[in-house]
This record gives sequence, structure tokens and C-alpha cells, in this order.
Amino acid sequence: MPFTPFHFGPGFLVKGCAPRQFWLTSFVLANVLIDLEVLYYMHRGEPPLHRYLHTYVGGVAMSVVAALVMFLVARFVLARLPDDSTWLRGLRATPARRMWTQSLVAGLLGGVSHILLDSCMHYDMHPFWPFASGNALAGIVSVGALHVALAITGFFGIIIWLLFPEG
Repeated sequence: MPFTPFHFGPGFLVKGCAPRQFWLTSFVLANVLIDLEVLYYMHRGEPPLHRYLHTYVGGVAMSVVAALVMFLVARFVLARLPDDSTWLRGLRATPARRMWTQSLVAGLLGGVSHILLDSCMHYDMHPFWPFASGNALAGIVSVGALHVALAITGFFGIIIWLLFPEG
């Protein structure tokens, strides 16, 4: 099973540092969409598992999809909430263009960081395809060390977010 949740650690850290500006949902969705490819090829038993979406071109494409989906969901929810709802007061006051930018930046951070992190541990990746093949970063750090580092960033990100929810 892909270990997608490990990818959320850096997102939690950014969210803890910029809670009102960073859309964790776009970051998370970009990571999940990219790893659907691995799940598909694992289910079919067809290696290599990391193909087109595990390239910077594919990762950026999924990032934009994730950002667009989350932006449209936010706009849909805002349009249906009562005018006196305080639940999303800050989001309601945010211009649509700024909302789109925030969602896009978070999605891109999620997608690009996913490709970078997976490049460090998966030998079957070609992160710069279609421009170059191979993966010079594979094995640069152990999988265990990478997972520990990502868990630590997630832990501290959540702590910061809980302690300073308004930034």
C-alpha cells in the first residue's frame, strides 16, 4: 500500500506556519491523486508502479486538478452556506482570485514535494520524464530515515497548528 500519509507531514508544517493562507486540503488531494497511480498498478500487479503521475509533469498536472477541485468545492460550499454563517467567515471575505491562488500554491507544493520525496526512495521512477530518464536521487536517503523525518515534520506541524490556529 502506498504510504501517502507520510507525504502530509510537510503540509501540516506549512499549515501550522500559515494557517489562513495554506489550503491543506489541496496539498493532501494532490498527494492522494498522484498515489492513485501506484494503487492502480499494485492492484493489477504490473510493475513499474511509479509511472506518469510520478514525474514532475504528471505531478504538476495532478496538482492543478487538486487545486481546481478544492477551489470549486470551496466556492460551492460558500454559495450554499447561510449569509450569517460564521463558520467560514474568513473564507467568505477572501476574493475568488486569492482563493484560487492559495489553492493552487498548496496543490503545487503537494505535487512537487511528492515527486521529490518519492524520487529519494523509488528506483522505478523517472521524475524528469519525458525530458530525461533515470532517477539520480533514488537511495540518497534510507526509506526509514525519510519516513521518520516526514513523521516529525507532521507532528510538529500539527502541534504548531493547534497552539497557534490563527497564525
